[in-house]
Amino acid sequence: MACRRIVTRIAIIYGLLFSLFFSVPVMSAKQTLSKRSYQVLETTQSWIDAGESSRAIKRLKELVLETAEQPYEQAIVLQSLAHAFISVENYAAAIPNLQRSLALNVLPEGAAQQIRYNLAQLYMATEGYKEAALIMEQWLRSNAAAPAEAYVLLGSAYLQLKQYKKATGPLRKAIEMSEAPKESWYQNLLAAYSELKDYKKCTGLLRTMLRRFPSRSVYWSQLAGFEVMLQRYQQALAVMELAYLQGYLKSERDLLNLAQLYAMRDAAYKAGALLEKEIKAGRVKTTRKNWEQLANAWQQARELAGTIAALEQAVKLEPGGKLNLRLGQLYMEVKRWNDAERIIQQVIDRKNDNDELRARAWLLLGIAHYENGRIETSAFAFQSAKNFPHVRKDADQWLSYLDQH
Repeated sequence: MACRRIVTRIAIIYGLLFSLFFSVPVMSAKQTLSKRSYQVLETTQSWIDAGESSRAIKRLKELVLETAEQPYEQAIVLQSLAHAFISVENYAAAIPNLQRSLALNVLPEGAAQQIRYNLAQLYMATEGYKEAALIMEQWLRSNAAAPAEAYVLLGSAYLQLKQYKKATGPLRKAIEMSEAPKESWYQNLLAAYSELKDYKKCTGLLRTMLRRFPSRSVYWSQLAGFEVMLQRYQQALAVMELAYLQGYLKSERDLLNLAQLYAMRDAAYKAGALLEKEIKAGRVKTTRKNWEQLANAWQQARELAGTIAALEQAVKLEPGGKLNLRLGQLYMEVKRWNDAERIIQQVIDRKNDNDELRARAWLLLGIAHYENGRIETSAFAFQSAKNFPHVRKDADQWLSYLDQH
């Protein structure tokens, strides 16, 4: 199983809950708004709440010009204008307004830090990952009591920048410092470890994830996949088998992978029993490929009847030279000569298989005819086989045998 198939691409969750930050602009106790500006802000906020954000944006833009001589008031108005743009999901327009609010350099440090944090979120939403990472690095240096979400924001920015090693530190810290880390945080850290090809850390993290989210079948299959990458096949099988026994493996892909692991670890009978059960239950589709995998498992387990039954289903769905000849040879092993003749004749009648397959078909058909007592048709089949260099020597030997008997 290739790593790319095991690890799904994991989405970054930014948590842009801007209403928490922007619904009321942050004001200093030492500075106040004029009564007129305060009333305009209250009115525009009511418009935003009523879904009239365009009206609010137009009035706030006017108020920005009207407060040009009052830097503190203008800084607050710019925050409200950014909030109005965010309410219509125009994050790109919100960014310069917050930048201008900061550039006025009149806000108290706490308010300025909050705006920087919000700016980082906005940059993430607009794919400005480099800017988001730079802001968050500076923000975290000034905020010793930063919440776990801040480290997630920084780690997510580095993950999007494909700076996977830098992403791991903040994401690990967020998980370690939180009593209930979000599932997406683990997913992001797993994505970083995977991209770094640090499969041992992937397996360790996934075991932690499974303790918290045991019903997530994708984590069981991912863990098994990474164990395979580390060539720890027995551990991979143990993971998938445990998940199956607990009812967590439900997808066809997972069930087929478990069967494949059984076969790889010399447990072919278990592979066959699993596939047969799941095909009957409808969780594994009745395709030629799946029937053939079942046939392979039963043949490896030396269950001839099961092998034949599975191949018969495969041939019904999609006849083919190799498949037909394989089934024909099995029929011959159990002395079902009529069935062997019928299934091998189909290869010859198709006339679109390569010479090697047609040569083998004529030779096997000759043997089946002979065993069935059809000497003349047997000789004709061997004569036809002589036209192909691949089996000419064997055909001559059979013809000599027929002449002597």
